[in-house]
Amino acid sequence: MLEVIIAMTVIVVVFGIAMMIYGNVMRMSLSVAQLKAKGILKEQMLKAERADTLQNASFQIDSLTIEQNVSDTLATGLKIIHLKAYDINHQKVAELQKIITDE
Repeated sequence: MLEVIIAMTVIVVVFGIAMMIYGNVMRMSLSVAQLKAKGILKEQMLKAERADTLQNASFQIDSLTIEQNVSDTLATGLKIIHLKAYDINHQKVAELQKIITDE
């Protein structure tokens, strides 16, 4: 009887450790939503680079809310564009930042 209890305890501990590792791997891996959000941010960055005027904005694309923040750098003629994508629950899914010339 003692052997069965010890074996069950070892199995439960090993299973618990395996579940924690699996949870961490799943949390850290790229999901489809993150990949899609990064693609949308790259597309929006290209549009922002081509735009005549840059301004702070927030807009909706599919189920994502995109926030665009534009700020000046210490160097003249350069601007920083910072894009963030949020899901329906307002959790950040992806982020992209780039320094461009202000032409």
